[in-house]
Amino acid sequence: MVVGAMNDEVDSEKTAAKAETGSSAPRSREPRSAAPADDRARAGAMEVVVSHNIEKAMKILKRKLIKEGLFKELKARKYYEKPSERRKRKEKESRKKQRKEEARLRKGPGLM
Repeated sequence: MVVGAMNDEVDSEKTAAKAETGSSAPRSREPRSAAPADDRARAGAMEVVVSHNIEKAMKILKRKLIKEGLFKELKARKYYEKPSERRKRKEKESRKKQRKEEARLRKGPGLM
């Protein structure tokens, strides 16, 4: 990746500068969490590869984002939700999930 190559060059320049000036050189004011933030961003990265058909790639990406729950979360975060409302909503969702699971088991235990 190009970004990694640039970071490696910068790191090698810093180590060369430290070697010339000694270990008592002042430290730079770079954010300490730069590397972990990049790792977190890469961990959550989603990849969709479809050649020559952008519409199909967009449909696949949208389907993946819906399945992951991104749109639901964005909609929920649009407005402030009081803790009591959040608790009620979570209980309602868990009851709904339990009812769906029981209905699925009543329909047929082998079907999932």
